[in-house]
Amino acid sequence: MRSDFKAVSCALLLLALPAVAAASEEPVEVVTAQHSFKLTLIATGLETPWGLDWLPDGRIIVTERPGRVRIVEPDGTLSEPLAGAPETSNTFRDGLLDVAVSPNFSDDATVYLAYSKMEDELRWLEIAAAQLDGDALLELRTIFSSEVKVDQLEGFGARIRFDAEDRMLVTVGDHAVPMEAQDPQTKAGSLLRLNLDGTPASGNPGGDLHPAVLAYGMKNPQGLAIDGTTGEIWLTDHGPRGGAEINRLIEGANYGWPLRTFGDWIGEPGAVETEGFEEPVFTWGIAPTLSLSGLEIYSGTDFPAWNGDLFAGSLSQLALIRVMLDDDGAVVGTEYVLDGNIGRVREVRQGPDGRLYVLNDEFEGGIFRIDP
Repeated sequence: MRSDFKAVSCALLLLALPAVAAASEEPVEVVTAQHSFKLTLIATGLETPWGLDWLPDGRIIVTERPGRVRIVEPDGTLSEPLAGAPETSNTFRDGLLDVAVSPNFSDDATVYLAYSKMEDELRWLEIAAAQLDGDALLELRTIFSSEVKVDQLEGFGARIRFDAEDRMLVTVGDHAVPMEAQDPQTKAGSLLRLNLDGTPASGNPGGDLHPAVLAYGMKNPQGLAIDGTTGEIWLTDHGPRGGAEINRLIEGANYGWPLRTFGDWIGEPGAVETEGFEEPVFTWGIAPTLSLSGLEIYSGTDFPAWNGDLFAGSLSQLALIRVMLDDDGAVVGTEYVLDGNIGRVREVRQGPDGRLYVLNDEFEGGIFRIDP
């Protein structure tokens, strides 16, 4: 059941963890408000890991922002970087971002990669598809470009998920050019729905919006989750300073950035404009600054009180945050499930085994699993 526990509490640790992924190989017990769990280090030796997904045989494919793709065996063995990864910039917060395994992988052996492309000092978001063959990515081809080329080093998004109809959902940041998010004909600052070949999917809102866009007015959405029961789509978004948001998708909606924000934007704290924009389900307001990245809806069986709740990573607060929902989908509380244990939390995913897996964005990063 979903929790109606109304609290904001930090996890209590029975044994402290180091600040980065050079953690003990022994699981560490953590106590939270309603459940205790063991934090297990699955793999280490990753440099600023960004995204992960599962292959049908149970292995994990993971990206490192400097431009490497690796395979993690079930015993935690880390492969050498796969040959054939896309060329990408890697200067600040740009680089190789998310990875997603095709819903038809058994037939097409395809993986999708999101990354910032650079040419003549300009950067933009691209998505490429490639066939995974042993230790190589073959037939790499670009299937999507944001076409918003900027002299910026951040703000590209980008999460990839697939809906029940095998359409690709992609979050795209504003490319650090805020007003791009308010242009309905651009692909920046938006959530897109694409076919597997990168073309706009049928059934998108259309009209004044770019054919690929489902919703717009977003700053840097780096968390994306689909409820496996209802099909509802949830997103996180960064604020400027403060102003982090949890959003539920309303197709065709404008989520307001940068005209409406709940953070500190150009010296104006709080909401700047309020008319004509979709309201977030929840915002932390002007403080703290969270820099949310990664989002999952828990549906496992190990922790019943968590069922149906959201889990979001926080880069700035070095935390994994549980966002508690009632039966109507309203936020009734938050809890820091991890609080400084493993450093910057970049991604959280529920694996095929029903367990939550967490990536930490550190120079010596790793993959951690939350076990009962």
